[in-house]
Amino acid sequence: MNAFMQDVRYGLRMLSKNPGSTAVVVLSLALGIGANTTIFSVVNYSLLFRPPAVDEPSRLVDVWMHNVKRSGFDGYFPLNFPDFVYYRDHNSVFSGLTAYAGDGLTVVWSRDGQGEALQGTLVSANYFSVLGIRPELGRTFLPEEDQPGAEPAVVVSHAFWRRHLGGDPAALSRPIMLNGHACAVVGVIPDSFHGVLIGATMDVWAPMSLQPWISPGSYLSSRDSYWLEAYGRLKPGVSRRQAQADLQVLSKQLAAAYPAADKDMGALGYPATLVPGPYRGFVSVITAALMAVVGLVLLIACANAANLLLAQASRRWREMAVRAAMGAGRWRLVRQALTESVLLGCLGGAAGLLFAALAAPLLSRLVPPSIPVALQIPIDWRVLAFTLAAAVIAGVAFGLAPALRASRLDLASSLKAGTPGSGPSKSRLRSFLVTSQVAVCLVLLVGAGLCLRSLLNARSIDPGFDARNALVASIDVQSFGYHEARGRLLYQNLLDRVSALPGVLSASLADLLPLTPSERVESFTLEGSPARRPGEPEPAVQDVSVAPGYFRTMGIPLLRGRDFTARRPGRAAGGDHQRRYGPSILAGPGSPRPANRAGR
Repeated sequence: MNAFMQDVRYGLRMLSKNPGSTAVVVLSLALGIGANTTIFSVVNYSLLFRPPAVDEPSRLVDVWMHNVKRSGFDGYFPLNFPDFVYYRDHNSVFSGLTAYAGDGLTVVWSRDGQGEALQGTLVSANYFSVLGIRPELGRTFLPEEDQPGAEPAVVVSHAFWRRHLGGDPAALSRPIMLNGHACAVVGVIPDSFHGVLIGATMDVWAPMSLQPWISPGSYLSSRDSYWLEAYGRLKPGVSRRQAQADLQVLSKQLAAAYPAADKDMGALGYPATLVPGPYRGFVSVITAALMAVVGLVLLIACANAANLLLAQASRRWREMAVRAAMGAGRWRLVRQALTESVLLGCLGGAAGLLFAALAAPLLSRLVPPSIPVALQIPIDWRVLAFTLAAAVIAGVAFGLAPALRASRLDLASSLKAGTPGSGPSKSRLRSFLVTSQVAVCLVLLVGAGLCLRSLLNARSIDPGFDARNALVASIDVQSFGYHEARGRLLYQNLLDRVSALPGVLSASLADLLPLTPSERVESFTLEGSPARRPGEPEPAVQDVSVAPGYFRTMGIPLLRGRDFTARRPGRAAGGDHQRRYGPSILAGPGSPRPANRAGR
Protein backbone atom coordinates (compact mmCIF):
# COMPACT_ATOMS: atom_id res chain seq x y z
CA MET A 1 0.00 0.00 0.00
CA ASN A 2 2.89 2.38 0.76
CA ALA A 3 4.38 1.73 -2.68
CA PHE A 4 0.96 2.27 -4.28
CA MET A 5 0.45 5.60 -2.51
CA GLN A 6 3.96 6.62 -3.53
CA ASP A 7 3.11 5.85 -7.17
CA VAL A 8 -0.12 7.87 -6.88
CA ARG A 9 1.62 10.91 -5.40
CA TYR A 10 4.39 10.81 -7.98
CA GLY A 11 1.84 10.33 -10.78
CA LEU A 12 -0.13 13.38 -9.66
CA ARG A 13 3.07 15.44 -9.63
CA MET A 14 3.95 14.34 -13.15
CA LEU A 15 0.46 15.12 -14.43
CA SER A 16 0.61 18.60 -12.88
CA LYS A 17 3.90 19.27 -14.68
CA ASN A 18 2.17 18.79 -18.06
CA PRO A 19 -1.17 20.61 -17.61
CA GLY A 20 -1.77 21.01 -21.34
CA SER A 21 -1.40 17.32 -22.21
CA THR A 22 -3.31 16.32 -19.08
CA ALA A 23 -6.23 18.61 -19.97
CA VAL A 24 -6.42 17.25 -23.53
CA VAL A 25 -6.43 13.62 -22.36
CA VAL A 26 -9.00 14.30 -19.60
CA LEU A 27 -11.28 16.16 -22.00
CA SER A 28 -11.10 13.35 -24.58
CA LEU A 29 -11.85 10.73 -21.96
CA ALA A 30 -14.64 12.86 -20.46
CA LEU A 31 -16.47 12.88 -23.79
CA GLY A 32 -15.97 9.14 -24.33
CA ILE A 33 -16.77 8.00 -20.79
CA GLY A 34 -19.54 10.59 -20.43
CA ALA A 35 -21.32 9.34 -23.56
CA ASN A 36 -21.07 5.74 -22.32
CA THR A 37 -22.28 6.69 -18.84
CA THR A 38 -25.25 8.59 -20.28
CA ILE A 39 -26.43 5.69 -22.42
CA PHE A 40 -25.76 3.19 -19.64
CA SER A 41 -27.86 5.24 -17.22
CA VAL A 42 -30.75 4.94 -19.69
CA VAL A 43 -30.18 1.19 -20.05
CA ASN A 44 -29.87 0.82 -16.29
CA TYR A 45 -33.12 2.74 -15.70
CA SER A 46 -35.16 1.06 -18.39
CA LEU A 47 -33.97 -2.46 -18.98
CA LEU A 48 -31.22 -4.44 -17.50
CA PHE A 49 -30.70 -3.82 -13.83
CA ARG A 50 -33.47 -1.73 -12.26
CA PRO A 51 -36.51 -3.83 -11.39
CA PRO A 52 -39.82 -2.18 -10.49
CA ALA A 53 -39.81 -0.49 -7.08
CA VAL A 54 -41.87 -3.22 -5.46
CA ASP A 55 -41.38 -5.83 -2.77
CA GLU A 56 -39.31 -8.84 -3.96
CA PRO A 57 -39.56 -8.11 -7.71
CA SER A 58 -37.83 -11.41 -8.53
CA ARG A 59 -41.02 -13.24 -7.48
CA LEU A 60 -43.26 -11.24 -9.81
CA VAL A 61 -44.35 -12.65 -13.18
CA ASP A 62 -45.61 -10.45 -16.02
CA VAL A 63 -48.50 -12.34 -17.68
CA TRP A 64 -49.30 -11.83 -21.38
CA MET A 65 -51.50 -13.50 -23.96
CA HIS A 66 -49.94 -14.85 -27.16
CA ASN A 67 -51.66 -15.83 -30.38
CA VAL A 68 -49.62 -18.68 -31.82
CA LYS A 69 -50.94 -17.99 -35.33
CA ARG A 70 -49.45 -14.49 -35.42
CA SER A 71 -45.84 -13.42 -35.63
CA GLY A 72 -43.98 -10.49 -34.19
CA PHE A 73 -45.47 -7.96 -31.80
CA ASP A 74 -48.93 -8.44 -33.33
CA GLY A 75 -49.14 -11.81 -31.61
CA TYR A 76 -48.91 -10.46 -28.05
CA PHE A 77 -51.88 -9.11 -26.14
CA PRO A 78 -52.70 -7.91 -22.65
CA LEU A 79 -55.53 -9.71 -20.89
CA ASN A 80 -59.22 -9.01 -21.15
CA PHE A 81 -61.09 -8.76 -17.87
CA PRO A 82 -63.02 -12.09 -18.00
CA ASP A 83 -59.80 -14.00 -18.75
CA PHE A 84 -58.01 -12.19 -15.94
CA VAL A 85 -60.71 -13.24 -13.49
CA TYR A 86 -60.38 -16.85 -14.62
CA TYR A 87 -56.59 -16.87 -14.25
CA ARG A 88 -56.87 -15.14 -10.88
CA ASP A 89 -59.40 -17.60 -9.45
CA HIS A 90 -58.11 -20.88 -10.91
CA ASN A 91 -54.30 -20.70 -10.84
CA SER A 92 -52.35 -22.71 -8.28
CA VAL A 93 -48.96 -20.99 -8.54
CA PHE A 94 -49.62 -17.38 -7.52
CA SER A 95 -50.28 -16.11 -4.05
CA GLY A 96 -52.02 -13.25 -5.81
CA LEU A 97 -52.71 -12.11 -9.38
CA THR A 98 -53.42 -8.44 -10.03
CA ALA A 99 -54.17 -6.34 -13.09
CA TYR A 100 -54.31 -2.72 -14.13
CA ALA A 101 -55.11 -0.70 -17.26
CA GLY A 102 -51.73 -0.76 -18.97
CA ASP A 103 -52.20 2.23 -21.28
CA GLY A 104 -53.14 4.54 -18.46
CA LEU A 105 -56.20 6.78 -18.56
CA THR A 106 -56.80 10.50 -18.52
CA VAL A 107 -58.89 11.53 -15.51
CA VAL A 108 -60.26 15.04 -15.06
CA TRP A 109 -59.97 16.45 -11.56
CA SER A 110 -62.22 19.46 -11.00
CA ARG A 111 -62.19 22.07 -8.26
CA ASP A 112 -64.03 25.39 -8.07
CA GLY A 113 -65.28 24.99 -11.62
CA GLN A 114 -61.79 24.43 -13.05
CA GLY A 115 -60.64 21.10 -14.47
CA GLU A 116 -57.18 19.57 -14.76
CA ALA A 117 -56.18 16.41 -16.62
CA LEU A 118 -54.50 13.77 -14.45
CA GLN A 119 -52.91 10.45 -15.27
CA GLY A 120 -54.81 7.62 -13.68
CA THR A 121 -55.41 3.91 -14.06
CA LEU A 122 -57.86 1.22 -13.05
CA VAL A 123 -56.54 -1.54 -10.82
CA SER A 124 -57.85 -4.64 -9.14
CA ALA A 125 -58.37 -4.35 -5.38
CA ASN A 126 -55.30 -6.48 -4.60
CA TYR A 127 -52.96 -4.37 -6.77
CA PHE A 128 -50.93 -2.81 -3.97
CA SER A 129 -50.94 -5.90 -1.75
CA VAL A 130 -49.62 -8.14 -4.55
CA LEU A 131 -46.88 -5.63 -5.39
CA GLY A 132 -46.06 -5.16 -1.71
CA ILE A 133 -46.67 -1.38 -1.71
CA ARG A 134 -47.65 0.00 1.69
CA PRO A 135 -49.46 3.36 1.82
CA GLU A 136 -47.82 6.40 3.30
CA LEU A 137 -51.18 7.50 4.71
CA GLY A 138 -54.49 5.73 5.05
CA ARG A 139 -55.01 2.39 3.37
CA THR A 140 -55.30 0.73 -0.02
CA PHE A 141 -58.43 -0.80 -1.53
CA LEU A 142 -60.66 -3.28 0.25
CA PRO A 143 -62.03 -6.29 -1.69
CA GLU A 144 -65.60 -4.99 -1.45
CA GLU A 145 -64.56 -1.68 -3.08
CA ASP A 146 -63.83 -3.60 -6.28
CA GLN A 147 -67.45 -4.76 -6.61
CA PRO A 148 -70.21 -3.08 -8.66
CA GLY A 149 -72.19 -0.58 -6.63
CA ALA A 150 -69.43 0.01 -4.07
CA GLU A 151 -68.76 3.45 -2.65
CA PRO A 152 -66.29 5.22 -4.99
CA ALA A 153 -62.80 5.32 -3.52
CA VAL A 154 -59.40 6.24 -4.98
CA VAL A 155 -55.76 6.17 -3.92
CA VAL A 156 -53.57 9.14 -4.88
CA SER A 157 -49.84 9.58 -5.39
CA HIS A 158 -47.61 11.44 -2.98
CA ALA A 159 -46.97 14.16 -5.60
CA PHE A 160 -50.72 14.74 -6.12
CA TRP A 161 -51.32 14.82 -2.37
CA ARG A 162 -48.57 17.41 -1.84
CA ARG A 163 -49.29 19.52 -4.91
CA HIS A 164 -53.09 19.59 -5.00
CA LEU A 165 -54.21 18.62 -1.51
CA GLY A 166 -51.62 20.66 0.34
CA GLY A 167 -50.05 17.64 2.03
CA ASP A 168 -52.86 17.75 4.58
CA PRO A 169 -53.57 14.40 6.33
CA ALA A 170 -57.16 15.58 6.79
CA ALA A 171 -57.58 15.39 3.00
CA LEU A 172 -58.33 11.68 3.46
CA SER A 173 -61.66 12.65 4.99
CA ARG A 174 -62.70 14.92 2.08
CA PRO A 175 -63.89 13.65 -1.33
CA ILE A 176 -62.46 14.91 -4.61
CA MET A 177 -64.26 15.30 -7.94
CA LEU A 178 -63.03 12.98 -10.69
CA ASN A 179 -64.82 13.00 -14.04
CA GLY A 180 -67.72 14.78 -12.38
CA HIS A 181 -68.13 12.23 -9.58
CA ALA A 182 -67.25 12.53 -5.90
CA CYS A 183 -64.64 9.98 -4.83
CA ALA A 184 -63.23 9.40 -1.36
CA VAL A 185 -59.43 9.49 -1.02
CA VAL A 186 -58.60 6.47 1.12
CA GLY A 187 -54.80 6.41 0.86
CA VAL A 188 -51.60 8.10 -0.28
CA ILE A 189 -48.87 6.07 -1.99
CA PRO A 190 -45.20 6.77 -1.13
CA ASP A 191 -43.22 8.95 -3.50
CA SER A 192 -40.85 6.05 -4.26
CA PHE A 193 -43.55 4.20 -6.25
CA HIS A 194 -44.57 5.49 -9.67
CA GLY A 195 -45.77 2.28 -11.28
CA VAL A 196 -44.37 -0.91 -12.76
CA LEU A 197 -43.69 0.44 -16.26
CA ILE A 198 -40.90 2.73 -17.41
CA GLY A 199 -41.87 6.38 -17.28
CA ALA A 200 -45.15 5.73 -15.46
CA THR A 201 -46.32 8.81 -13.55
CA MET A 202 -49.72 7.97 -12.12
CA ASP A 203 -51.62 10.51 -10.05
CA VAL A 204 -54.71 8.44 -9.22
CA TRP A 205 -55.46 4.73 -8.86
CA ALA A 206 -59.11 3.66 -8.97
CA PRO A 207 -60.68 0.21 -8.50
CA MET A 208 -62.22 -1.68 -11.40
CA SER A 209 -65.69 -0.90 -10.06
CA LEU A 210 -65.23 2.70 -11.25
CA GLN A 211 -64.58 1.66 -14.86
CA PRO A 212 -67.93 3.07 -16.13
CA TRP A 213 -66.89 6.48 -14.75
CA ILE A 214 -63.22 6.47 -15.62
CA SER A 215 -63.37 4.84 -19.06
CA PRO A 216 -66.97 4.31 -20.25
CA GLY A 217 -67.62 1.12 -22.13
CA SER A 218 -68.38 -2.53 -21.47
CA TYR A 219 -64.78 -3.60 -20.89
CA LEU A 220 -65.51 -5.66 -17.80
CA SER A 221 -67.67 -8.08 -19.80
CA SER A 222 -66.00 -7.96 -23.23
CA ARG A 223 -63.68 -10.74 -24.34
CA ASP A 224 -62.54 -8.67 -27.34
CA SER A 225 -61.02 -5.82 -25.30
CA TYR A 226 -57.42 -6.62 -24.36
CA TRP A 227 -56.46 -3.83 -21.99
CA LEU A 228 -55.19 -5.29 -18.71
CA GLU A 229 -51.56 -5.80 -17.72
CA ALA A 230 -51.37 -8.64 -15.19
CA TYR A 231 -48.74 -9.44 -12.56
CA GLY A 232 -48.65 -12.53 -10.39
CA ARG A 233 -46.62 -13.11 -7.23
CA LEU A 234 -45.18 -16.62 -7.06
CA LYS A 235 -45.93 -18.76 -4.05
CA PRO A 236 -42.91 -19.80 -1.96
CA GLY A 237 -41.05 -22.64 -3.67
CA VAL A 238 -42.76 -22.16 -7.05
CA SER A 239 -40.52 -21.40 -10.04
CA ARG A 240 -41.40 -19.34 -13.07
CA ARG A 241 -41.27 -22.48 -15.22
CA GLN A 242 -43.95 -24.09 -13.05
CA ALA A 243 -46.02 -20.93 -13.33
CA GLN A 244 -45.67 -21.03 -17.11
CA ALA A 245 -46.93 -24.62 -17.22
CA ASP A 246 -49.92 -23.75 -15.06
CA LEU A 247 -50.79 -20.75 -17.26
CA GLN A 248 -50.69 -22.92 -20.37
CA VAL A 249 -53.15 -25.37 -18.84
CA LEU A 250 -55.55 -22.55 -17.94
CA SER A 251 -55.25 -21.02 -21.42
CA LYS A 252 -56.24 -24.33 -23.02
CA GLN A 253 -59.26 -24.51 -20.73
CA LEU A 254 -60.32 -21.03 -21.83
CA ALA A 255 -59.78 -21.90 -25.49
CA ALA A 256 -62.06 -24.92 -25.10
CA ALA A 257 -64.73 -22.93 -23.25
CA TYR A 258 -64.64 -19.81 -25.48
CA PRO A 259 -63.29 -20.83 -28.90
CA ALA A 260 -64.54 -17.66 -30.60
CA ALA A 261 -62.36 -15.38 -28.46
CA ASP A 262 -59.59 -17.58 -27.04
CA LYS A 263 -58.81 -19.95 -29.88
CA ASP A 264 -55.07 -20.13 -30.61
CA MET A 265 -54.41 -18.02 -27.51
CA GLY A 266 -51.83 -19.05 -24.92
CA ALA A 267 -50.45 -17.39 -21.80
CA LEU A 268 -46.80 -16.46 -21.25
CA GLY A 269 -45.05 -15.40 -18.06
CA TYR A 270 -42.07 -13.03 -18.15
CA PRO A 271 -39.82 -11.68 -15.40
CA ALA A 272 -41.12 -8.36 -14.10
CA THR A 273 -39.12 -5.46 -15.55
CA LEU A 274 -39.83 -1.82 -16.32
CA VAL A 275 -40.27 -2.84 -19.98
CA PRO A 276 -43.05 -5.35 -20.81
CA GLY A 277 -41.73 -8.83 -21.53
CA PRO A 278 -42.63 -9.10 -25.25
CA TYR A 279 -40.87 -5.83 -26.03
CA ARG A 280 -37.78 -6.34 -23.90
CA GLY A 281 -35.81 -8.05 -26.68
CA PHE A 282 -36.55 -5.27 -29.18
CA VAL A 283 -35.53 -2.52 -26.75
CA SER A 284 -32.41 -4.51 -25.79
CA VAL A 285 -31.27 -4.54 -29.42
CA ILE A 286 -31.75 -0.77 -29.71
CA THR A 287 -29.86 -0.02 -26.50
CA ALA A 288 -27.10 -2.50 -27.43
CA ALA A 289 -26.62 -0.64 -30.70
CA LEU A 290 -26.41 2.66 -28.82
CA MET A 291 -23.87 1.20 -26.39
CA ALA A 292 -21.80 -0.05 -29.35
CA VAL A 293 -21.77 3.42 -30.91
CA VAL A 294 -20.67 5.21 -27.74
CA GLY A 295 -18.17 2.39 -27.17
CA LEU A 296 -16.53 3.36 -30.46
CA VAL A 297 -16.40 6.97 -29.26
CA LEU A 298 -14.57 5.81 -26.13
CA LEU A 299 -12.23 3.74 -28.29
CA ILE A 300 -11.31 6.86 -30.26
CA ALA A 301 -10.66 8.74 -27.01
CA CYS A 302 -8.41 5.91 -25.77
CA ALA A 303 -6.42 5.90 -29.01
CA ASN A 304 -5.98 9.65 -28.78
CA ALA A 305 -4.82 9.38 -25.15
CA ALA A 306 -2.42 6.54 -26.01
CA ASN A 307 -0.87 8.63 -28.75
CA LEU A 308 -0.30 11.54 -26.39
CA LEU A 309 1.26 9.26 -23.77
CA LEU A 310 3.54 7.72 -26.38
CA ALA A 311 4.73 11.20 -27.29
CA GLN A 312 5.38 11.93 -23.62
CA ALA A 313 7.21 8.60 -23.18
CA SER A 314 9.65 9.56 -25.92
CA ARG A 315 10.58 12.60 -23.81
CA ARG A 316 10.89 10.69 -20.53
CA TRP A 317 13.53 8.17 -21.66
CA ARG A 318 16.24 9.75 -19.43
CA GLU A 319 14.01 9.48 -16.35
CA MET A 320 13.25 5.83 -17.06
CA ALA A 321 16.94 5.09 -17.72
CA VAL A 322 17.97 6.64 -14.39
CA ARG A 323 15.28 4.69 -12.55
CA ALA A 324 16.44 1.47 -14.19
CA ALA A 325 20.07 2.26 -13.33
CA MET A 326 19.06 2.71 -9.68
CA GLY A 327 17.59 -0.78 -9.59
CA ALA A 328 13.98 -0.41 -10.73
CA GLY A 329 12.84 -3.48 -12.63
CA ARG A 330 10.72 -3.40 -15.75
CA TRP A 331 7.51 -4.25 -13.86
CA ARG A 332 8.18 -1.35 -11.47
CA LEU A 333 8.47 1.06 -14.39
CA VAL A 334 5.34 -0.36 -16.03
CA ARG A 335 3.43 -0.04 -12.76
CA GLN A 336 4.36 3.62 -12.37
CA ALA A 337 3.34 4.42 -15.95
CA LEU A 338 0.05 2.53 -15.57
CA THR A 339 -0.67 4.39 -12.33
CA GLU A 340 -0.40 7.69 -14.20
CA SER A 341 -2.68 6.47 -17.01
CA VAL A 342 -5.29 5.14 -14.55
CA LEU A 343 -5.20 8.47 -12.73
CA LEU A 344 -5.93 10.13 -16.08
CA GLY A 345 -8.75 7.68 -16.64
CA CYS A 346 -10.26 8.43 -13.22
CA LEU A 347 -10.07 12.18 -13.83
CA GLY A 348 -11.74 11.64 -17.19
CA GLY A 349 -14.36 9.44 -15.51
CA ALA A 350 -15.16 12.14 -12.95
CA ALA A 351 -15.55 14.71 -15.71
CA GLY A 352 -17.58 12.18 -17.74
CA LEU A 353 -19.90 11.62 -14.77
CA LEU A 354 -20.56 15.35 -14.66
CA PHE A 355 -21.18 15.27 -18.42
CA ALA A 356 -23.69 12.42 -17.96
CA ALA A 357 -25.47 14.22 -15.12
CA LEU A 358 -26.05 17.16 -17.48
CA ALA A 359 -26.84 15.10 -20.60
CA ALA A 360 -29.27 12.55 -19.08
CA PRO A 361 -32.02 15.14 -18.34
CA LEU A 362 -31.72 16.35 -21.93
CA LEU A 363 -32.60 12.86 -23.17
CA SER A 364 -35.81 12.88 -21.12
CA ARG A 365 -36.87 16.05 -22.94
CA LEU A 366 -36.89 14.17 -26.25
CA VAL A 367 -40.17 12.51 -25.25
CA PRO A 368 -43.03 14.28 -27.07
CA PRO A 369 -45.25 16.27 -24.68
CA SER A 370 -48.31 14.41 -25.96
CA ILE A 371 -47.01 11.16 -24.46
CA PRO A 372 -47.66 11.01 -20.68
CA VAL A 373 -44.25 9.58 -19.84
CA ALA A 374 -41.74 11.18 -17.47
CA LEU A 375 -38.25 9.72 -17.77
CA GLN A 376 -36.33 10.31 -14.56
CA ILE A 377 -32.85 8.92 -15.19
CA PRO A 378 -31.06 8.70 -11.83
CA ILE A 379 -27.33 8.41 -11.23
CA ASP A 380 -27.32 5.49 -8.79
CA TRP A 381 -24.62 3.14 -7.53
CA ARG A 382 -24.80 1.01 -10.66
CA VAL A 383 -24.01 4.01 -12.85
CA LEU A 384 -21.18 5.02 -10.51
CA ALA A 385 -19.75 1.49 -10.59
CA PHE A 386 -19.99 1.42 -14.40
CA THR A 387 -18.22 4.78 -14.67
CA LEU A 388 -15.43 3.69 -12.33
CA ALA A 389 -14.96 0.42 -14.23
CA ALA A 390 -14.94 2.25 -17.58
CA ALA A 391 -12.38 4.74 -16.27
CA VAL A 392 -10.03 2.08 -14.90
CA ILE A 393 -10.31 -0.16 -17.97
CA ALA A 394 -9.78 2.81 -20.29
CA GLY A 395 -6.76 3.90 -18.24
CA VAL A 396 -5.18 0.48 -18.53
CA ALA A 397 -6.12 0.17 -22.21
CA PHE A 398 -4.55 3.42 -23.40
CA GLY A 399 -1.67 3.32 -20.91
CA LEU A 400 -0.43 -0.23 -21.38
CA ALA A 401 1.32 0.26 -24.73
CA PRO A 402 3.10 3.49 -23.69
CA ALA A 403 4.11 1.84 -20.39
CA LEU A 404 5.61 -1.16 -22.14
CA ARG A 405 7.39 1.08 -24.66
CA ALA A 406 8.82 3.34 -21.95
CA SER A 407 10.06 0.38 -19.89
CA ARG A 408 11.83 -1.35 -22.81
CA LEU A 409 15.27 0.22 -22.45
CA ASP A 410 18.79 -0.73 -23.52
CA LEU A 411 20.28 0.82 -20.40
CA ALA A 412 23.93 0.81 -21.41
CA SER A 413 23.42 2.33 -24.85
CA SER A 414 20.84 4.84 -23.62
CA LEU A 415 23.07 6.23 -20.85
CA LYS A 416 26.15 6.13 -23.07
CA ALA A 417 24.62 7.74 -26.15
CA GLY A 418 22.53 10.23 -24.21
CA THR A 419 19.64 9.82 -26.68
CA PRO A 420 16.75 7.34 -26.75
CA GLY A 421 17.47 6.35 -30.29
CA SER A 422 15.44 6.94 -33.39
CA GLY A 423 14.26 5.13 -36.41
CA PRO A 424 11.11 4.06 -38.25
CA SER A 425 10.25 1.41 -35.64
CA LYS A 426 9.69 4.13 -33.02
CA SER A 427 6.74 5.63 -34.89
CA ARG A 428 5.07 2.40 -36.01
CA LEU A 429 2.70 2.14 -33.03
CA ARG A 430 1.77 5.80 -33.14
CA SER A 431 1.04 5.55 -36.85
CA PHE A 432 -1.17 2.53 -36.18
CA LEU A 433 -3.09 4.44 -33.50
CA VAL A 434 -3.64 7.43 -35.76
CA THR A 435 -4.81 5.16 -38.58
CA SER A 436 -7.18 3.38 -36.20
CA GLN A 437 -8.60 6.69 -34.99
CA VAL A 438 -9.27 7.84 -38.54
CA ALA A 439 -10.85 4.50 -39.47
CA VAL A 440 -13.21 4.41 -36.48
CA CYS A 441 -14.10 8.09 -36.96
CA LEU A 442 -14.93 7.35 -40.58
CA VAL A 443 -17.23 4.50 -39.55
CA LEU A 444 -19.06 6.74 -37.07
CA LEU A 445 -19.33 9.60 -39.58
CA VAL A 446 -20.73 7.30 -42.26
CA GLY A 447 -23.23 5.84 -39.79
CA ALA A 448 -24.27 9.30 -38.59
CA GLY A 449 -24.66 10.45 -42.17
CA LEU A 450 -26.87 7.47 -43.04
CA CYS A 451 -29.03 8.08 -39.95
CA LEU A 452 -29.38 11.75 -40.84
CA ARG A 453 -30.28 10.85 -44.41
CA SER A 454 -32.91 8.39 -43.14
CA LEU A 455 -34.43 11.09 -40.93
CA LEU A 456 -34.55 13.52 -43.84
CA ASN A 457 -36.16 10.86 -46.03
CA ALA A 458 -38.71 10.14 -43.29
CA ARG A 459 -39.61 13.83 -43.12
CA SER A 460 -40.18 13.88 -46.86
CA ILE A 461 -42.58 10.91 -46.83
CA ASP A 462 -46.15 11.92 -47.52
CA PRO A 463 -48.22 10.45 -44.64
CA GLY A 464 -51.45 10.97 -46.59
CA PHE A 465 -52.58 14.02 -44.61
CA ASP A 466 -51.41 17.59 -44.08
CA ALA A 467 -50.52 18.43 -40.47
CA ARG A 468 -49.33 21.95 -41.19
CA ASN A 469 -51.15 24.60 -39.12
CA ALA A 470 -53.54 21.98 -37.73
CA LEU A 471 -54.48 22.02 -34.04
CA VAL A 472 -55.91 19.14 -32.02
CA ALA A 473 -57.87 19.14 -28.76
CA SER A 474 -59.22 16.00 -27.10
CA ILE A 475 -62.38 15.69 -25.02
CA ASP A 476 -64.31 12.73 -23.63
CA VAL A 477 -67.79 13.66 -22.48
CA GLN A 478 -68.79 10.07 -21.75
CA SER A 479 -66.63 10.20 -18.62
CA PHE A 480 -68.93 12.95 -17.32
CA GLY A 481 -72.11 10.94 -17.83
CA TYR A 482 -73.24 12.46 -21.14
CA HIS A 483 -75.67 10.25 -23.02
CA GLU A 484 -75.39 9.96 -26.78
CA ALA A 485 -77.90 12.66 -27.76
CA ARG A 486 -76.48 15.19 -25.29
CA GLY A 487 -72.93 14.35 -26.34
CA ARG A 488 -73.73 14.86 -30.03
CA LEU A 489 -75.25 18.25 -29.21
CA LEU A 490 -72.15 19.30 -27.29
CA TYR A 491 -69.86 18.18 -30.11
CA GLN A 492 -71.90 20.08 -32.66
CA ASN A 493 -71.82 23.24 -30.55
CA LEU A 494 -68.06 22.91 -30.17
CA LEU A 495 -67.63 22.47 -33.90
CA ASP A 496 -69.76 25.53 -34.61
CA ARG A 497 -67.75 27.66 -32.17
CA VAL A 498 -64.37 26.41 -33.38
CA SER A 499 -65.37 26.89 -37.03
CA ALA A 500 -66.39 30.49 -36.26
CA LEU A 501 -63.00 31.39 -34.78
CA PRO A 502 -60.94 33.83 -36.86
CA GLY A 503 -58.40 32.04 -39.04
CA VAL A 504 -60.09 28.62 -38.85
CA LEU A 505 -61.20 27.45 -42.28
CA SER A 506 -62.51 24.00 -41.34
CA ALA A 507 -63.04 21.82 -38.27
CA SER A 508 -64.17 18.26 -37.68
CA LEU A 509 -64.20 15.37 -35.21
CA ALA A 510 -62.47 12.00 -35.06
CA ASP A 511 -62.19 9.41 -32.32
CA LEU A 512 -58.71 8.27 -33.48
CA LEU A 513 -55.98 10.32 -35.12
CA PRO A 514 -53.56 9.05 -37.78
CA LEU A 515 -50.24 7.56 -36.65
CA THR A 516 -51.40 7.06 -33.07
CA PRO A 517 -50.74 3.73 -31.32
CA SER A 518 -54.43 3.19 -30.55
CA GLU A 519 -56.56 1.33 -33.02
CA ARG A 520 -59.94 -0.34 -33.38
CA VAL A 521 -60.46 -3.31 -35.67
CA GLU A 522 -63.87 -4.23 -37.10
CA SER A 523 -64.75 -7.35 -39.06
CA PHE A 524 -66.95 -7.09 -42.14
CA THR A 525 -68.68 -9.23 -44.75
CA LEU A 526 -68.98 -8.31 -48.42
CA GLU A 527 -72.41 -8.61 -49.98
CA GLY A 528 -72.59 -11.52 -52.36
CA SER A 529 -69.40 -13.11 -51.06
CA PRO A 530 -69.45 -16.88 -50.51
CA ALA A 531 -69.98 -18.17 -46.98
CA ARG A 532 -66.82 -18.59 -44.94
CA ARG A 533 -65.57 -22.07 -44.27
CA PRO A 534 -65.43 -23.25 -40.63
CA GLY A 535 -62.37 -21.85 -38.90
CA GLU A 536 -61.72 -19.27 -41.61
CA PRO A 537 -61.11 -15.83 -40.05
CA GLU A 538 -63.36 -12.93 -40.92
CA PRO A 539 -61.82 -10.09 -42.94
CA ALA A 540 -61.14 -7.05 -40.74
CA VAL A 541 -60.16 -3.43 -41.18
CA GLN A 542 -59.09 -0.63 -38.88
CA ASP A 543 -62.07 1.59 -38.17
CA VAL A 544 -62.13 5.34 -37.40
CA SER A 545 -65.32 7.31 -36.74
CA VAL A 546 -65.28 10.86 -38.14
CA ALA A 547 -67.62 13.79 -38.56
CA PRO A 548 -68.36 15.70 -41.78
CA GLY A 549 -65.46 17.82 -43.02
CA TYR A 550 -62.82 15.44 -41.67
CA PHE A 551 -61.02 14.83 -44.96
CA ARG A 552 -60.94 18.53 -45.84
CA THR A 553 -59.67 19.47 -42.41
CA MET A 554 -56.95 16.80 -42.43
CA GLY A 555 -55.95 17.55 -46.01
CA ILE A 556 -56.68 13.98 -47.13
CA PRO A 557 -57.39 13.85 -50.88
CA LEU A 558 -60.41 11.91 -52.09
CA LEU A 559 -59.74 9.85 -55.21
CA ARG A 560 -63.44 9.24 -55.85
CA GLY A 561 -66.77 10.19 -54.34
CA ARG A 562 -67.18 12.91 -51.73
CA ASP A 563 -66.82 13.70 -48.04
CA PHE A 564 -69.53 12.98 -45.48
CA THR A 565 -72.27 15.58 -45.11
CA ALA A 566 -74.54 16.46 -42.21
CA ARG A 567 -77.39 14.57 -43.86
CA ARG A 568 -75.37 11.40 -44.49
CA PRO A 569 -72.71 11.28 -41.78
CA GLY A 570 -72.36 7.54 -41.67
CA ARG A 571 -71.49 6.59 -38.11
CA ALA A 572 -70.48 9.94 -36.66
CA ALA A 573 -67.83 10.38 -34.03
CA GLY A 574 -69.07 10.46 -30.49
CA GLY A 575 -71.42 7.48 -30.79
CA ASP A 576 -71.89 4.85 -28.14
CA HIS A 577 -69.63 2.21 -29.68
CA GLN A 578 -66.77 0.86 -27.59
CA ARG A 579 -63.59 2.88 -27.51
CA ARG A 580 -60.93 3.83 -25.03
CA TYR A 581 -60.57 7.51 -25.82
CA GLY A 582 -62.89 10.40 -26.59
CA PRO A 583 -63.05 12.26 -29.89
CA SER A 584 -60.49 14.83 -30.97
CA ILE A 585 -61.45 18.22 -32.36
CA LEU A 586 -59.43 19.06 -35.43
CA ALA A 587 -58.99 22.64 -36.59
CA GLY A 588 -57.16 23.18 -39.86
CA PRO A 589 -56.20 26.20 -41.94
CA GLY A 590 -57.51 24.71 -45.17
CA SER A 591 -54.41 25.66 -47.17
CA PRO A 592 -54.51 24.20 -50.70
CA ARG A 593 -52.44 21.26 -51.84
CA PRO A 594 -50.02 21.58 -54.77
CA ALA A 595 -51.63 21.71 -58.18
CA ASN A 596 -50.88 18.09 -59.01
CA ARG A 597 -52.70 16.88 -55.89
CA ALA A 598 -56.32 16.90 -54.92
CA GLY A 599 -57.26 20.15 -53.17
CA ARG A 600 -58.55 20.46 -49.64
